[in-house]
Amino acid sequence: MDPKLRKQLVGLDPVPFTDLISTLTTSTGSARSHAESLFYSLCQTNPNSVSIKLLLLIQYSSHSEIRAEAASLLRNLLTRTSEPYYLWPRLHPITKCHLKEDLLKSLHNEHKRSVLAHLRGGVIELGSDLLPDDSWPELIFFTFEAMVSSSPRVQESGLLIFSYLAEYIESSSLPPLTTLRSILLLALTDTNTTGGELEVKIAALLASISLIHCTPSKDREKLQDLLPPLVFVLVEASTGNREEDAKEAVKMLTLLIEIEPIFFCWPELVDTMLKIAEFDELEEELRREAVNLVVTIAKTGEKEPVMVEQLVPFFGRFLAILLQMLSDIEDDEAWYTAHPDDEDKDADEKNNFKFSKESSYTISAALGGALLVPVVIELLPAYLENSDWKKRHAALIFLKEIAGGCSEATKENLEQFVNMMVNSFNDIHLRVQGAALNVTCELLVDPETHVASKYHDRIFPALLHSMNTYDCPRVQVEATRAAWNFICSCNKDVLKIYLQDLLVQLHMMILMGNTVVQDEALLTLESLAYLLEDTLESYYEYVMRWLKAFLRDAIHNADRMLCAKLLQCISIVGAVLGKSHFRNDAQEVMEELMSFRAAPLEADDPVTGYMLQLWMKLLKCLGRDFLPFMDLVMPPLFQYAQSESDLIISSTNMDNIEVKMAEVAGEKLRTKFRLLDEKVSACDMLCCYADELKEDFFPWIDKAAPLLLPFLKFNFHKEVRKTAISAMSKILYSAKLAVEKHMPDDPEEPCLEVKQLCCILIPSIIEALHEEHDTELCGEMLGCLTDCIQLLEELEEDQVIGIVKELKNLIVRSIFRTGKELRDVNYKQDALLLNQIAKCLVMLSLEPSRDLLLASWVKETKAEKTIPRAREQLQEFTFRQIGRAIMCVP
Repeated sequence: MDPKLRKQLVGLDPVPFTDLISTLTTSTGSARSHAESLFYSLCQTNPNSVSIKLLLLIQYSSHSEIRAEAASLLRNLLTRTSEPYYLWPRLHPITKCHLKEDLLKSLHNEHKRSVLAHLRGGVIELGSDLLPDDSWPELIFFTFEAMVSSSPRVQESGLLIFSYLAEYIESSSLPPLTTLRSILLLALTDTNTTGGELEVKIAALLASISLIHCTPSKDREKLQDLLPPLVFVLVEASTGNREEDAKEAVKMLTLLIEIEPIFFCWPELVDTMLKIAEFDELEEELRREAVNLVVTIAKTGEKEPVMVEQLVPFFGRFLAILLQMLSDIEDDEAWYTAHPDDEDKDADEKNNFKFSKESSYTISAALGGALLVPVVIELLPAYLENSDWKKRHAALIFLKEIAGGCSEATKENLEQFVNMMVNSFNDIHLRVQGAALNVTCELLVDPETHVASKYHDRIFPALLHSMNTYDCPRVQVEATRAAWNFICSCNKDVLKIYLQDLLVQLHMMILMGNTVVQDEALLTLESLAYLLEDTLESYYEYVMRWLKAFLRDAIHNADRMLCAKLLQCISIVGAVLGKSHFRNDAQEVMEELMSFRAAPLEADDPVTGYMLQLWMKLLKCLGRDFLPFMDLVMPPLFQYAQSESDLIISSTNMDNIEVKMAEVAGEKLRTKFRLLDEKVSACDMLCCYADELKEDFFPWIDKAAPLLLPFLKFNFHKEVRKTAISAMSKILYSAKLAVEKHMPDDPEEPCLEVKQLCCILIPSIIEALHEEHDTELCGEMLGCLTDCIQLLEELEEDQVIGIVKELKNLIVRSIFRTGKELRDVNYKQDALLLNQIAKCLVMLSLEPSRDLLLASWVKETKAEKTIPRAREQLQEFTFRQIGRAIMCVP
């Protein structure tokens, strides 16, 4: 800020600062942004002047808009969460005294409600910081004096401040409980006040709830007579255009009920909440909060059974309210298409339907079926026969939630539940059919109900019929999901009855359905393959024939996602029935997929990871017959595994990620770890290919191994390092086999390539060993290092020195561990590690590296004073192996 402008703003002339605040009240866009920038810059450099000038405007400005803006700004500056503009710690002690005094004076003198609201907020924010340290005793005196003031607005201020700050006031500073009770009782019931009477009562309502909350349990009974007037004022606020205040009060009461339920064992409270919930003209959120309070009372029944007893007379009314809220639903066209994006687009939206659905489940789980189900069975038939589809739909959704919440009672009343469900399968409205299918899914989830076995002849033919509803994909999806549950819960003998019809229907759904329908059909087919391996064998040729036909069409249409899903289904069906059935089909499938050469998979294509996983399944089935297709698979796999510079999180760039709870930074970190999961998956695949193909993997070794090196030192996740080490081990084993079998035709070529690769790997493995503190992983890394030594045959001097130095470091670290921690698991791990060290030394001791080894080892042992302790502490067999390795003569 320009020094001259700053001097004007903080000078004795009040006009420049007043104009700045006026600009904030009247301007928009760039003008307001500029004014805000000036103001907050001034707060940083001149906090005392800003505080005093804001107070002067609040006290003496004739414009209420400027007073309100000044009060709002001061409130923000007194809020601890407003860093870096939180002023209080930076104010001079004299300024602090003036500020506390003038805030309380302003509460006495101000008449404009908009200004008062901000002033009260500022006092509450500052009080919440100062009262725990007893640094503002004047506020306590003001609060209790104001609570009995003859001025309604001052009394309202005192009551509101108490409602927010009661928990911070020491009990020794409070008036006697009987006095507080009398003050609040009078404020709740006084009919003689004029002007702002309802506002005072609402403030007294909030203050009463806070007092109940802060009073010890043993004394709360003394406040019981506050409940009737408290509830009466709550109703007044609900119907008196003060719904926000009423909502806040209901929320506070709900929290109190969770803490001290028995205090609220008063049927009139339940009756009042139900009246609020039944009043359609009230704000929906207030009505939902009233319902939530009743649900909370029900949830406390396990701790205080008497709380449930008071609900029994209200069951009928309460369930009717839930059903009415469940009926608050629109016939959205997007529902019929079953598109995933449309299904989730309003997942976070609050509405009566979703709230009532959740509450229905909660209330059923809390109350249990013995109390609830008889009322439900009596209530629902009238809804199911209603001409309004929304009522029928609500009844079925309610039935689903009740079945999920109290499964025991569902089993006892299964016949009635199934009748309600089955009778709605053929409802004239598709939304009602969908709801009936939802109920079916829920009833089939619990295998103990035996719904599938008892009522299969009524349920499954209806499901097949619904799966044939091609004019409504949503009904097809719901029917298929129900069929999937049926398959999982039904015994095989019953399922065989419908198998042929089900396969035909799944065939038609994949042929004619939309994307979501196809997905559900393929998932159901996969479940059938797992459950009916022996029975499905006779249908194998029929199923595989049309699956391959669909795959050819998907490839022709370049529908990669469908290709991937079909390939998964094909691989599962083939894997379940065995290689003898599937080998020829797998070969044919891979030949079809060779057409992807024309459009290679990209690493950032969401289908790529999916396809790579499925190709790996085909590899396990085909074995070395998969080799002709490796040129198709490996390029996207290498790209998928390729390490990215912004993925590897090192100690130098951790600060840049800013993991300090910032939402954006948190999302960035989550994205990095999602990418990391993909790379780990790719490492697993490389491991699988090398393990399955053995020496035939040799042509891809030179590209695969370097990709793994960055993950050997990923210090933030053990599994990442472990996966990379395992893959490296398999790849080196493939290299060893290739060298032994002289692949390819030129015997010199593999040896040369492998030696060049090992020269790259050895320093990276040594460096990773030096940073690795996990004993198990050190042992696995040593295995890779030993393989490299064996493949390289002759090592350079610097390589031997580097290896020996690190082996010595590992022995020293092992001595320290076994010397300090003698638990069996650690000692066993160290014994295994020393075994690996011994093997590595044995490999080094062979000609022509023996002389270099001996010289390096002698040099290192002389420099290291702790080595003699090894001869005393390490296991005898391990020491003999190390000694034998050093002195080994071929």
